[in-house]
Amino acid sequence: MRKLIFRQTLAIIGKDLRREWRTREILITTVAFAVLLVVVFTFAFYHGEQTTPLVFPGILWVAIVFTGTLAISRTFQHERHNDCLRALALVPGTHISLYLGKFTTNLIFMVLFEIALIPLLIITFSVNVTGVLHLHLLAIAVGTFGFAALGTVVSAMLVRNELREVLLPIVLYPLLIPLLIAGVQVTTALLDGGDWSNVGPWIQAMMAMDIAYAGLSLVLFRWVLSAVE
Repeated sequence: MRKLIFRQTLAIIGKDLRREWRTREILITTVAFAVLLVVVFTFAFYHGEQTTPLVFPGILWVAIVFTGTLAISRTFQHERHNDCLRALALVPGTHISLYLGKFTTNLIFMVLFEIALIPLLIITFSVNVTGVLHLHLLAIAVGTFGFAALGTVVSAMLVRNELREVLLPIVLYPLLIPLLIAGVQVTTALLDGGDWSNVGPWIQAMMAMDIAYAGLSLVLFRWVLSAVE
């Protein structure tokens, strides 16, 4: 059974990545939106290096969340047509492999646009990450994991709703508040000269939230899939 689920998961990931490679629809829109956010935030909030510790943590996490929402909202776009979800639901173990496949795909997409977004933010806001870059990246990685884990199941819940693009942030963002607060606290502490002793408890709290989000999402996804297929 585990081998079957593993093969199904790889097949779903491969299908989504091949489609994206052909169309570039998600990466182009998310990277373009990320660059636009950087430009707007830079002109709106950057008034010299003295303002960076005040505005950069919020801008970083808002940019990640807003841009990530574009990718998450299209998670099940193609499965809505021709009763694809109903067909997938008939395959044994699909609720696990479908969730893992879509979650992994969302994670890959988010990492790719963050590769474009984060260096631009660091450069434009003149952020000094010397010696603490690994902690910044660790916090972002943990936050991205939790966002993708929860966003995947929420996107599945709304797949049949005509207002899914509007409802997704309304449902998803309140659930992400604890994770985002911890992420902002980590970034703020690092910009103030903190180290692992200052941010370690926050990152550990984010990891605990990731485990809770992923575990709950995986358990609930079977009922979500049954309801929407």
